[in-house]
This record gives sequence, C-alpha cells and structure tokens, in this order.
Amino acid sequence: WQDDRSGGMKMDMTRLEAEFRVVTPLFMGGANPLTAELRAPSVKGVLRFWWRALALGRLGSVESVRAEEARIFGSTKGQSNFKIRISPPKREEKLRRKHVLNYNGGGVAGEGARYLGYGVIEASSGELIRQCIRYPLEESGKLELLFRPNTPEDDIWSVEAALVAMGFFGGLGSRSRKGYGSFNLVNLKRGGENEPLFTMPNDLDGLKKALLSLFDQDQNERYKITPFGRLPPYTAFSVSEKMRVDIMDKGEEPLKLLNSIGEKMMEYRSYLKSKTFWDDHDLLIDAISGKPIANHPRRVIFGLPNNYHFRNGGGNSIVKPKAHERRASPLFIHIQQLSKDKYVAIAAIIPAEFLPDGEKIMVEKSPVNVNVDYGVLNDFIDGKGTPRFASRVRVI
Repeated sequence: WQDDRSGGMKMDMTRLEAEFRVVTPLFMGGANPLTAELRAPSVKGVLRFWWRALALGRLGSVESVRAEEARIFGSTKGQSNFKIRISPPKREEKLRRKHVLNYNGGGVAGEGARYLGYGVIEASSGELIRQCIRYPLEESGKLELLFRPNTPEDDIWSVEAALVAMGFFGGLGSRSRKGYGSFNLVNLKRGGENEPLFTMPNDLDGLKKALLSLFDQDQNERYKITPFGRLPPYTAFSVSEKMRVDIMDKGEEPLKLLNSIGEKMMEYRSYLKSKTFWDDHDLLIDAISGKPIANHPRRVIFGLPNNYHFRNGGGNSIVKPKAHERRASPLFIHIQQLSKDKYVAIAAIIPAEFLPDGEKIMVEKSPVNVNVDYGVLNDFIDGKGTPRFASRVRVI
C-alpha cells in the first residue's frame, strides 16, 4: 500500500496531513541518544501514548485498549494500520553538547529552565548534556499519516483526536512532561480536502474553547472521547476529581516562559523558601538517622525517584519505588504558541494509579505504603492566599 503520487496507481487510502512546530528545545535522539534527531518512529510512539490516554474511557477496559491499539498501531503479531512520514523544517539547527543553552534573544537560560531540564542540561552552567534541536523552529514541519486502504473511519478519527490532544498537552523527546520539545499542531486536514479539520487557536479565548471542545461530544461527535469513570490504571483522561487543565501563564518568549514556571516550582518545592514541606524535611532527617518511618514525602507526586541533599553535612537521601525504576509525575507542562510573540503554558494533571497495587516506596531502608497527595499539585498551580500564577485560567 505504498503511496504513489504519480497518479498511475489506484488506491483507497486516507492521508492525514499535519503542519506542526516545536516551540521549546527538543532532546530527541535516534540510535545514538546523544545526537538530536526528529524521528518518525519516536513521534508515532508519542502519538500512541496520547491515543491510549483517550481510548480507555471509550473502550472501558485495559484489555480492550490493548487489542485495539495493537490493531491500529501494530504489534509483534501484525503491522500498523498506518505509517508516518515526517518532513522536518528545512532550517533546523542543532546545538551540540557543552553548548550553553541561551534564550532566543540572547542570555543564558535561567535556573528554572535548567531545573526543568534536569538530566539533559547542566543545572549550574546551562551547558547541554545532550545535543538538542534549537527552538523555536522558524518554519513548520510536515507530518503525514498514511492509512491502509479500507481502514475504518472510527480508527482514523481516534488517531486524529490523539494528534490534536498531543498538540495541546504533549511534547517530543526527553523532559517533554516538563515542557521541553513542546509539540504544537498548527493545522490538520485530510489529503485532497481544503477545509482543515483543526487550526491552531490564535488567542486565549480560542484556546480555551478548543480545549473544551476536544472533550465535548456534542461538538466532536466523531472523536467519541469519553472520560474513564474512575481513577485509571494508567495515564488516561477520566472523571476523577483529581484531573484538571489550566492555562497557567503567558509570555512573549517560550523558554523564558518555561523558565518562569520552573522558578516557581523550585521555590514551591524548597522547604526553606516556601516553608511548605518542613514535614518532608523532618521525615527524611529521621530516615537518614535510622528512625522508623511510616510515611513518604508528599513531594513524591512530582515523580520518582527523588534525590535530597541536606546542607551542612546533613547527608543525602533518595526516595524511589521498591520494585520499579521510576514513576513520572502526573503533571504535564506544555508551551503553546498563539501568535508570533505570544505563548502560554498549559498545565494538565492527568491522574492514574500512582504505582501498581501492593508496591511500596522506599525512604532510605524503610518500605512505606503509597499515599500520594494530589493537593500538592493543586497548591502549586493555585497558590495559597496569593495566586502563584496571576493570569491563570481554569479550563477543566
């Protein structure tokens, strides 16, 4: 079912054509993870993640999601129902390792941006640990999804919906949950049709309406997005009271906006600056000194493992799952472009079972039961008394 554009081959193939931008530094690699590369298989993997996030409520069970996912995206038992072809922007510029990450208008990226880039950016200097693709891409890239002949319309619509969700909440490459590699969908249409299926909003009101309409079955009947009826077993949109979507802040430069989010998160998580997590501090001191521990730090909701360093010889501590390597935070940060010099930060809390049933969290040598507090994330977004983000807009 190869795509022949010469006109000599008869086919019944549907093609989705998307224009996209990546508005923050992109840390995506291929066979060599230290070399930056925009790769179709990696993009398809991210699209698959957002498809799963939307599918659980519609299909009702993990088993049904797995079966339909294998049929549409492929598995070891069969090929995918569609292929992805990607055309990166022509003027794509790569920044090599040891290069200092700067803002687009000059100046070293601030400590908030470096904090959110932990693992790919040196916290002290801003030097790149891994090569990245420079932001923002001045030209849009092209993404084509080529579906097999006679692919059911419901399958195509479900992938289309996932691509729109990915454009509002997702990112590509490392640290994408923290706002790096933020993927913006500029427009989406079917091959051979002039009327777009989706066009990127260009103002705050339009963005809010677009976010709401994505989940409104009256406006998007073909997407059939149904929230899952309880706390999901994996990251998926649900009716849980823990789920929320906010437009947090706005700015004229995407990395500076991300830096601002990072600075506020650093301040909030620091027990010295915010005074919010003195209980975490005392608990960890007790753990280091060998005292019995009954709880884990509240800050685990920001993801595991957590590393703690105490000044003045207080020691170091690591908090991690007992049987798993890591657990990513349910907080997604995404930078969205509205116009040439207007960007906003979208925060989505997408809750799920934090760790598998029966799993423990290790605080030093003490295994403790999982009891995560989503109020920690709500307090970060809302602030207490004084709003943390003055221009925040609650969407969902």
